[in-house]
Amino acid sequence: MSAASIASLVFFVFAAIAASAVEFLLHSVAEQAGVNRWVFTMVPALFAMLYAMVVFQQGERKVRRVGESVSRGILVMLFTWISFAGTISWLWCPREDFLSCLSHTLILSGVIGGGPMLFSALGAGVLTGVLIIRRPRPRIE
Repeated sequence: MSAASIASLVFFVFAAIAASAVEFLLHSVAEQAGVNRWVFTMVPALFAMLYAMVVFQQGERKVRRVGESVSRGILVMLFTWISFAGTISWLWCPREDFLSCLSHTLILSGVIGGGPMLFSALGAGVLTGVLIIRRPRPRIE
C-alpha cells in the first residue's frame, strides 16, 4: 500500500473523530444551511482524506522522520480547515458578503475546532509517520 493511501485513511479517521468532537456545532450549522447533518459532519474528514492523498504523494521516499510526517499532517489540517470554512461560508452566507463572512468563519471555526483539529493533525501525523517509516519484516522461507 502506498504512503498516500495509508495517509488518506489515517487522516480520514482522525478528522472524523475531530469533527465528532464539535458535532453539536456542525449540527446547528447544517440545520440552518439545509444540509443533512451527517453529510456535513463527514465533509472535514473527506477534505482531510483528499489533502493527505496529495501531500503524502511519494511519501515513502520523502518522509524519513516522524517529525516530517507531523509537519505534513499540520499542513493537511490547515488545508482542511480553510476548505471547510469556505464550504460553510458558501452554504450559509449571502453571496455578496462571501469574503467578509469567510474571514469570520475562519476565525470562529479556528477558535471552536482548532483544538480537536490540532490534536488530530498531531496524532494522524505521528501514526502515518510510524506506518510509513516502519520496515516490513523479511520473509522466512
